[in-house]
Amino acid sequence: MRTFKTITLLLLGLMIFGSAGYFGYQLFIKPSRLEKKEKAAAIAATPTPTPDPGAHELQCLKSLRASGDNVGARDGLKTWIDSHPQSPLMKEARMELGGANLILLFQSSGNPEVITYTVVKGDSLAKIASKQKSNAELIQKANNLSSINLQIGQQLVIPSLKTSLELDRKAKSLTLLDNGILVKEYPLLSSPSAPTKAVPALTTKILDKLANAGNKRVAFGDKAYAQSERIILLAGNSSIVGVEISVPVPAPTPVTPPPAQTSQSPNSSPSPTTSPLPLPPGYILSKEDLLEIFPLVSRNTPVIIH
Repeated sequence: MRTFKTITLLLLGLMIFGSAGYFGYQLFIKPSRLEKKEKAAAIAATPTPTPDPGAHELQCLKSLRASGDNVGARDGLKTWIDSHPQSPLMKEARMELGGANLILLFQSSGNPEVITYTVVKGDSLAKIASKQKSNAELIQKANNLSSINLQIGQQLVIPSLKTSLELDRKAKSLTLLDNGILVKEYPLLSSPSAPTKAVPALTTKILDKLANAGNKRVAFGDKAYAQSERIILLAGNSSIVGVEISVPVPAPTPVTPPPAQTSQSPNSSPSPTTSPLPLPPGYILSKEDLLEIFPLVSRNTPVIIH
């Protein structure tokens, strides 16, 4: 009788713990194993990304430019861009091409658009610019002059540029061209909204270039010029402005009417509110990019807005 009870208890224990083990396996262990198998299968099925076939060639072209061969780098980069239109490295390649093009704008070797001028007695950057139909700031930039002071006999390179600008509101880009050929493309941080419907491109021009120190306009050569804020005014009541991007650029803040007047004691004052300053209207570049473009354009430079 005792043996029968013992066997019965053992059977009951096996049934209880066996059932618990079975359901535990079904609920916890089996799904976990299936999940691991599915993850392993997904990883195995995921194709390994194919290396960009142009990556090595682009790196070689960057090294070529770093070595000082901007002509070879420029020609190679143009070919690379034409040969790899869908490459994810296109933006990097276009930046490298822009850098090479900017340097070559100011090199007289092999460039018929750049002449060499010898400084004579009585010359100044402004006088030379007037004689050569250029602008003083462009000559200073082309020759990496630290000041506007010149020495008799000094050799200066004078670029002869026919620049134009293209603003693309949809792509948020500004393109600098010389004689209709791409020089460099710059990203716009902000721009007026593009029209919802396709419209013809708008042709306009640069109306003026301003350099302001506080509320005062300063001329090239003024001590305050280097630290001045630059603005390019476009015909048609628009502008190209540069802003610092070392800190996050604040989003435009909608203007709301002031609250209705409420009765308050004469000594009370409204509680202060803080909100980010809105971006200025117009086409917004980084300040660095605007300073790079500023000497390369002048009044009446053509501008096309898409």
